[in-house]
Amino acid sequence: MNSRRYVVLYSMTLLLSASLLFVIQPMFSKMILPLLGGTPQVWNTAMLFFQLLLLGGYAYAHITTKFLNIRKQGILHIMLLLLFFLVLPIAIPDGWVPPVENDPTLWQLSLMTITIGGPFFVLSGSAPMLQHWFSNTEHKDAHNPYFLYGASNLGSMTALLAYPIIIEPTMTLGQQSHYWMYGYICLLLLVLLCIRMAWKKSVKTLKEQSTVKVETITWARRWKWLFLAFIPSSLMLGVTTYITTDVASVPLLWIIPLALYVGTFIIVFARKTIVSEEKIIDNFAYLLIFTLLYLMLGGPTGIILVPFHLALFFFGALVCHMALASSRPNAENLTEFYLIMSIGGALGGVFNALIAPNLFVIPIEYALVLGAAACMRFVNVKQQKTHPLYILLGLVVVGAVTWGIRIEAMSIKILLAFVALVGLGASLKKRWVFGTTITLILLIAPPGDIWDHFSRDVIHHDRNFFGVTRVIDMEDDLRTFVHGTTIHGTQSLNKKYEYTPLAYYAAESPIGDMFSFVSRQEGNQKIGVLGLGVGVTACYYKDGRSFDFYEIDPSIVAIAENPDYFSFLSGCGSPYTVVQGDARLTLATKKDAVYDFILGDAYSSDNIPIHLITLEAIELYLQKLTPNGFLGFNISNKYLDIEPVLAEISEELNLPGYAKLTWGGKIEGTEIQYNDTHGFAFARNKEQEDFLLANGWSKARKRKGVDVWTDSFSNIIGVIGPFTAGNRMEELRRKEKSDTQE
Repeated sequence: MNSRRYVVLYSMTLLLSASLLFVIQPMFSKMILPLLGGTPQVWNTAMLFFQLLLLGGYAYAHITTKFLNIRKQGILHIMLLLLFFLVLPIAIPDGWVPPVENDPTLWQLSLMTITIGGPFFVLSGSAPMLQHWFSNTEHKDAHNPYFLYGASNLGSMTALLAYPIIIEPTMTLGQQSHYWMYGYICLLLLVLLCIRMAWKKSVKTLKEQSTVKVETITWARRWKWLFLAFIPSSLMLGVTTYITTDVASVPLLWIIPLALYVGTFIIVFARKTIVSEEKIIDNFAYLLIFTLLYLMLGGPTGIILVPFHLALFFFGALVCHMALASSRPNAENLTEFYLIMSIGGALGGVFNALIAPNLFVIPIEYALVLGAAACMRFVNVKQQKTHPLYILLGLVVVGAVTWGIRIEAMSIKILLAFVALVGLGASLKKRWVFGTTITLILLIAPPGDIWDHFSRDVIHHDRNFFGVTRVIDMEDDLRTFVHGTTIHGTQSLNKKYEYTPLAYYAAESPIGDMFSFVSRQEGNQKIGVLGLGVGVTACYYKDGRSFDFYEIDPSIVAIAENPDYFSFLSGCGSPYTVVQGDARLTLATKKDAVYDFILGDAYSSDNIPIHLITLEAIELYLQKLTPNGFLGFNISNKYLDIEPVLAEISEELNLPGYAKLTWGGKIEGTEIQYNDTHGFAFARNKEQEDFLLANGWSKARKRKGVDVWTDSFSNIIGVIGPFTAGNRMEELRRKEKSDTQE
């Protein structure tokens, strides 16, 4: 076999191995997401698991390379591939239910270990092992097999991008699992061919290898590899949490940062230099400077900045990975290099998934690690002694930004921003001055305004597996509950309006309409509410009416039941029970036909747990309703248009679906405000349908490209866009204003 065929075979094998490795990540994470309430922390924990198993696979490759010849190593690898084939196709075993009162992190890690741990482990060891085999062939590039790492990462990126664009929209989870198994079988055959070639064409026996002079690796160099691998790993998880908190914890938004992360490896380990290290270092610095000036000048935040943060992460990771690739050892130490690199990546996962949520009450880790990345610029360049004037210049910049953030006058802000720009530009090439200055400023003014958690108006803040919660006293005597960056409940501190439903629950809202209809029914009533918030719906009081609130986050329960924060549950007089755990899983244990009204209103920040709005979920809710029971949802959202999803399900179930958008406003005679609200209801009989039509509801709007969502199929791309309730209300406002002016 000629040398070109070596490259083709090994590249194909590495590409397929990496593809399988990176398809299984979003696929299995999506499988377990419904069990854990759809929180973004599920992905962080999953990434921790994948990084730990990757570390295990690299350790397996390193140890077997050190103590076994290629023939014995190949036999062992094939045996493990065959052994773990026995657990395929991948599925969640029966009986696995997450703990209700304890942090589910260890439960999730245990589940992933017994289901995909074996296949993931053996696939993880394939990349360094196959490169080691190639380095022992007669190919002319055998001395530098690192270019094959590019083929491996190309497979990783291809799989990651294919998942949300091709695999997820066209296959159920069951189909994905079976096709993955077929790919595993193909890999097994390719690995056999690679082993056969390595046995036949190896030019270095184990004895010959022992005579080769091995490059000496210092501990300082190892620590450098470790830290350069840690930063991008942590940064990837930080930016993923940052962008998924307000949209949805779904494969699309997990995959984009991970694909960029993998893409940096393709660039830095390519045979030919794609882009110079100097340009990467400079572009990262420019993006950092722009970030700080933007935060300082108070530019708008939210989803509009997602592409920018992704670019910032990409260049930060590229700076570190380029420095990592520049200091890689010779082929003889290849497996050790990958092992230490994987340790750094795993530590990044441990930091973000386990340490940061317990160490930091606020999500400061993204800003902290971004600053660490800034300090890695020119890490491979020996720096001259820094003149004290540069240190003074850095302090001036920090002072200018700190002052600029706290003042209101825009003219002074602009002047101070100019001072900061000049100072940062002057210290651009000074690694430690620039990096330390950037880090200090990011801690003073991190993305997301997280220091607001400690303002005098914040009376409570907490953080756990499910996110960050705050209770804030606002202007106009309003107290709000904020989850992530989204208001999930409001109460007036004015005693006269203390028990008046506000925010999305005002009497004028679609939710008010739903309760108005239910109140027309006679007799005792039982109401099920998916998502507790601050318990405001308990103030839709009626004699004989009781509430079951389903809530997965124990910190939300503690806030809602504490009358020092909110008094809806304690003061409105409605008997209630809080059922802790995932709403769908716990509701499934209830008797059928028990509820007169079920209201779906479960969000994590603006993130929708998708498993609560699938076809199977709606069928479950209908089972739990009395024959004349009512089913409705609060679907108000800044970024996702949920109406067409429920419209498709209503058509599938042959139940008319209706939706309504209402304006926000003020309680008459006061300055107390309530919000724009978007509601959805299923009409189960003519009485419900007539009521909805009489109260301004309209037939649910469908949308091209949106199909029925099921437990094994959903397509988030189809519902992101300009048709969300918030955007439609803004359009109506602009039109109304235009008509008034005319």
